[in-house]
Amino acid sequence: MRCLPPEVVWNLALDARCQPRGWQVCRVADSVDDATRTITADLAVEVREGKGDPLLLLVDAQRAGAGMDGIYSAARELDEATLFRSALRRAARAITLRHSREMRERAEQALKKARLRSHFVRISPWTEFDFLVRVAAGEHTPGALLYLLGLWPLAEGKSGHHDWNRSLDISRMFVARLLADTAGLSAYQRIDAVKLADVSVQQRSLLEQFLREVETRSLLEALRHLADKPHLWIYELPIRDFEQAVYALELVPWRTATGRIVKWSGLREGLGPQDPPRLIIDPRATDRRDYSRLEFRWKSKPQELEDGAVEYRVAILSDQGDELATSVVRHRKR
Repeated sequence: MRCLPPEVVWNLALDARCQPRGWQVCRVADSVDDATRTITADLAVEVREGKGDPLLLLVDAQRAGAGMDGIYSAARELDEATLFRSALRRAARAITLRHSREMRERAEQALKKARLRSHFVRISPWTEFDFLVRVAAGEHTPGALLYLLGLWPLAEGKSGHHDWNRSLDISRMFVARLLADTAGLSAYQRIDAVKLADVSVQQRSLLEQFLREVETRSLLEALRHLADKPHLWIYELPIRDFEQAVYALELVPWRTATGRIVKWSGLREGLGPQDPPRLIIDPRATDRRDYSRLEFRWKSKPQELEDGAVEYRVAILSDQGDELATSVVRHRKR
């Protein structure tokens, strides 16, 4: 196993509980130390070739050095995907056993929200495992630990009867409007965008101060600074009733009733009657200042949504599912 951070490999080697029955466990690094079950790469090769007891090699990828190629090609590697598929399942089960099924479901819903393609950061399996284990340990609720997943923390004790999934949507909205999609907006304007209800002068001042303090930090680092600031968590900050939600989107067709391409789409007719429409991109557009434009229009239901009640994240994806470009559009009444 070579997918774990060096400090985790070190602690596993030190911990006598890391001893699967019938197996020999060794840490592979740059020295030999019986007290920490540590061997070097050349010794690891000898032990493997001896074909004795089943052997688990915990590889410190930073210190193992050369000589491991023979191990990697001849042994079975326990990779990150396999390891964490089992680890996440066990951690989630621990939440049910120690707390409740409801808490487990809340934690798993938070993970699903953080895994969305449209999320602002990619969360590693290790971080997901860390989140579940902390919830299982019982020191914090899932809402208090959302900052680990790139979400704004929630004061669950003050959330009343709010739907948990809706609360997660509000959490993502806070991150989007206060930290992620903020180009050219002042802290004051960003706070206006989240539509706080009856916020006090002191609360607004503290939130503005926080946004200025984390302005040059990465999104995850900024959210970590919220861990010890529960006065800035959702529901500690008074928010408006966000029960309004879009339940349907109706895309406006690119073709008229007679089958012709509408001009505002930016598209042209296909070369043949059965061919799809074409988007013509001029390779010299920068020189000519004549850029192509592809336009989408849609209608939201219900139609009575207030300005800024929801936002739409539009993304261009590659065939592998990677985001090539994104844009956030806030709802306008008209």
